[in-house]
Amino acid sequence: MSETPTPFKNAWYADLNSQQQELIFEHSNLLQFKKDETIIKQGYMADHILYLEQGMAKLSVEDNERSTVFKIIAPESFIGLMCSFVKKNFDFSAVAIQPSTVRLIDRTIFEQMIRENGNFAVRIVQLMSLMTNKIVHDLVYLSHKNADGAICTVLMGLASVFKSNTFLMPFSRVELANTVGYSKESVIGCLSSLQKEKIIDVSGKKIEILDARRLEIIAKNG
Repeated sequence: MSETPTPFKNAWYADLNSQQQELIFEHSNLLQFKKDETIIKQGYMADHILYLEQGMAKLSVEDNERSTVFKIIAPESFIGLMCSFVKKNFDFSAVAIQPSTVRLIDRTIFEQMIRENGNFAVRIVQLMSLMTNKIVHDLVYLSHKNADGAICTVLMGLASVFKSNTFLMPFSRVELANTVGYSKESVIGCLSSLQKEKIIDVSGKKIEILDARRLEIIAKNG
């Protein structure tokens, strides 16, 4: 059981009345995850709705020992909402890239709220549509980029998620290569070139964007 938080206008539960809010939070729990700890394992039953309240997580799909990161989840976001209603199993893994707090909500109660409250149902459908559109748009956009353009696009996206031009790369060079669809060697070569041009500074997993304007130009034209 978890205490009902104070609602705010844009909260995912803002359309629920006070009794519905109390019910849904009574049937939820908060779990803490350490950095690099698995939140969801691909193939797990989706018997709860997961909401990332604090921290960050990366979503990846594993296929034939190949791991492809397709999304970085920022705070105040649902994790795998579509899987919870469509497939009943998670077809991806989620790993915390920062210490994270995740709310697990009983799926049966969540579905009950959707049936009882039309405005809440519309809000959830809108959230699912936005998430689907963003993932598809990002993947298609990257597929039309050359290696330099794709990597610069990813770096800009990470800076936006972390809200800083200095951040720790949340995935390995191999995962980055799988994400952009190029070889590991191409990724390493691109990062080295960007560093030589003093557009970024790379130290292990630490990335610092030194010239955001030039990075944006490469991302746009690459």
